[in-house]
Formats: sequence, C-alpha cells, structure tokens
Amino acid sequence: MGEQELHVVVGAGGVTGRLVVRHLLAAGCRVRAVTRDGRPVGASRAERVAVDAADPVALTAAARGAVAIHHCAMPPIGRWRRDFPPLTDAIIAAGEATGARVVYADDTWMYGRVTGPMTPDLPSRPVSRHGVLRAWLAERFEHAAAAGRIRLSIVRAGELYGPGVHSMIAGTVFGAIRRGRTARWFGTPDLPITPTYIDDFARTIATVGCRDRATSRIWHVPHPAATTGRELVAVAATQAGRSAAVAAITRRQLRVLGALVPLARDGASLVYQFEQPFVVDGTATAEAFGITPTPYVQGVRAVLAASPAASQ
Repeated sequence: MGEQELHVVVGAGGVTGRLVVRHLLAAGCRVRAVTRDGRPVGASRAERVAVDAADPVALTAAARGAVAIHHCAMPPIGRWRRDFPPLTDAIIAAGEATGARVVYADDTWMYGRVTGPMTPDLPSRPVSRHGVLRAWLAERFEHAAAAGRIRLSIVRAGELYGPGVHSMIAGTVFGAIRRGRTARWFGTPDLPITPTYIDDFARTIATVGCRDRATSRIWHVPHPAATTGRELVAVAATQAGRSAAVAAITRRQLRVLGALVPLARDGASLVYQFEQPFVVDGTATAEAFGITPTPYVQGVRAVLAASPAASQ
C-alpha cells in the first residue's frame, strides 16, 4: 500500500470507518479521520477533524492532498432518504475538486431477487425502497466517474456481522445465543449465505483505496465458502456452549410487528434476501489483491468474545 499517502475516511467514528482507519495506518498511510464532532476513532495516530460531510466546501477542504476519500458514513436507516443524497453529492464534489479516488462502502440491496451468486456485473434490479435508494446512490457515483469527474471504487458487502455490528443477524442470532435463548433467523435458515465479517469489509475498502487503478470498478468483499443460517447458529452455539436451536422469522410475522415497530417494517422489506441464496462472490477481489477472508469460526468467536453492548 501507499506509504505516507494521505487517506481521508468519512464516517471514521462508525464501526466500519474505525476499522478502515486502522488498516490504513497499519499499511503506513497517513489518515485523516472525518467525523461530525471530531470524536476519537480508536487510533491515536489518525488526524481527527470535525466536518459536516454533507457540506461540499468543508469536505473538500478536509480532503485536500488526499489520494483517496473512503466513504464509510452510515446515517440511521430512518434518515437515509434525507441524509444520503446531499452526502453523496458532497463526496463527489470533494473527489472532483481534489482528484482523490472515491471509495464507496456499499451493500448488495440493489441487486434485488437473485437465484445464484451475486457478482459485480449483475444489473441493479431492486425490489425494496432501500434497494432503490442504494441503486440510485451507486448510479450517482458511477455517472460522475463516467463523466470523468472522479475515479471510483465501489466495495460491496453482504449481511454484516462482527463486534459492534447492528444487522439482521446480530441480535437475533449472536445476541440470543449469548443470552441462552433460541436463535431466530429471518427467512429460511437452510439456504446458502455468505455473511460478511466486518473486518474483511474494512480491509477490502482500505486495500482497494490504496491499490485500485481502474477509473471505475465494483469490487465484492471476499468470503469463505457459503454456509447456511442453521450452520452459523451451530457454530455460535458450540462456541458458547449453548443449544443450537433456531426458529425462522417469517415476512408475515414482521409485517404484523411492523404495524407497531418501524424497524420491523424495514426488516419485512429486506427479508427477501434470506428467502433466496444470499451468496456474494468476491473471487475477483481476492485474486486481484490477495485478500484471504476470515473463517466463520474465527469471526463468530470474535463476536461472542466482544462485550454484549458492542455486539447487539
């Protein structure tokens, strides 16, 4: 990776951003950690700056001299439609003004319903309102790259897990097992899935930001061979010395609960991912950059070893 090159991490206070900062520092890079309030990001060698990343002028000033802007900002899901568009435009403006590569931490919701492994060349066919938004945001970045305004790397992950992660499997699987309760799985627990370990996501973002030379390209995080929800629960239960019982959470149950709990409404719109193969193919990324994914046993061990407050 590029020694002493400056990398700017937007959203450096989040779970992904903090890990990206660490990987960049470990590679010998200079890092400027951008948060709204200049908070500590768990790395004393990172330069901390307080910036509203949706302000293109302020963000451009923060990104001066950088070779890459790593976009790891993640507003609460209820504010996505309000916060993501101006944030996207500001990051494009900063990338254009400084010449820094934009590295966008993305998910796979824009692919919609699939029947096999998700590869980077799949078209966007979203089936949920969140998927439509994610598709639109990615297209904004890609259009800017096609127009020659920025150089772009999009890094896509599947369903995240790991210490500090809030996801559709964090509390219902790992949190439940830690408390000695039955694990609950959205959709069908016997379909193939490649959950993304959070540190593999961050490591891929950092590596791509340092080594990608394409004008515009989508990279998928490398994963171990596909597992299933039931197998993942068994791994976690064995390590915790608990029962490996798992119960399915159906879309109908979520819709009923969603009448009272907004988060359940979001879950109901996304549970389709767990009713089909949810396999992210990161083979091209692994081959291009020599990234070896974390085995599920090791990732699950890290989740269970983390404090409960950090992993629910």
